[in-house]
Amino acid sequence: MKEENRFIKLSRKDVSEGVERKGNLDYLSWGVAWTKLCEDYPDSTYFFGEKEVFPDGSVMVEVGVTVQGLTHVVRLPVMDNRNKSIVSPSSRDVSDANMRCMVKAVAMHGLGLSLYTKVKGLVDETPFDVVSRLIDSGDHSKFHEYVTGLDDRTRTDLFNDAPAGQKTKFKEAYRGALKVANLFFDSVSETVTEARIADDTDLLQETIGELTGYEKSAVWGRLDPEDQQFIQTTRK
Repeated sequence: MKEENRFIKLSRKDVSEGVERKGNLDYLSWGVAWTKLCEDYPDSTYFFGEKEVFPDGSVMVEVGVTVQGLTHVVRLPVMDNRNKSIVSPSSRDVSDANMRCMVKAVAMHGLGLSLYTKVKGLVDETPFDVVSRLIDSGDHSKFHEYVTGLDDRTRTDLFNDAPAGQKTKFKEAYRGALKVANLFFDSVSETVTEARIADDTDLLQETIGELTGYEKSAVWGRLDPEDQQFIQTTRK
């Protein structure tokens, strides 16, 4: 796989699960931001700088986040839910501001930056970029979902877009990821059949209960009518 720019890589990570809506603004949960960052860079660190108190009683906090030796420091006023500075903020206000500031410092490294900018080109990916990222992530179900949705021309172009000297390696990785995904779906469908034969509804629920919507769809297409009927009956 081609080497990715760290900033671009982080800017492309999906953080939608941690986005919260307050008033007319979207906020990214600090817990999700930090988790997503450490998925790729577990040695990342952060620190809280000195607070600055202004003559009117408002306060500015400071947070720095370091990723692979690069530190970005961000300052943020302690604000209310209307984004107005709070005069004489409480300890809870300061704590909340610190975590909001940390999220912005993380965004300076790329993660969640789309919440603060309208520069859509920053996160655009070619199909080759998407497939390479999904292969590297090891999420074979999402990989399968994505490549299955591509038309034949785009799927062919994937291999043509691979950098010189990496085409063979990319093809092998692509075929390997596809094989793993299909083996997983086949294994689940076989277990569903075993559950039907044994009339074991607990095994059925355990088998399909944690599947994503796409995974259920992919497995469903592999099932015999009897197995599909067994699932439908169990759901009633």
